[in-house]
Amino acid sequence: MSMNFTNPVSEEMAARIAEEFGQPVVTDRKTFLFDNMKQIEGRLMKQIANEAKQPVTVEMHGEGEIKTMSDGTRYQVTPQGWKKLDPQ
Repeated sequence: MSMNFTNPVSEEMAARIAEEFGQPVVTDRKTFLFDNMKQIEGRLMKQIANEAKQPVTVEMHGEGEIKTMSDGTRYQVTPQGWKKLDPQ
């Protein structure tokens, strides 16, 4: 799963996300990649979006899907979770 924002969130918001949903595998404070994410509640997601003052989207990813971070680093979903891909 990934949680995505349009703009990077504050360090405080990143800490709150980790507290509420568990530690992400990797984050650039704009995209948060999770191997195991706690249950998502609409009320909590609304609070996160309001506090971050921007929309937030949550995506489900299947094996083989690739997500690119803002610095260009790519991660792919494997049966064991997100795996960093070698640079191209």
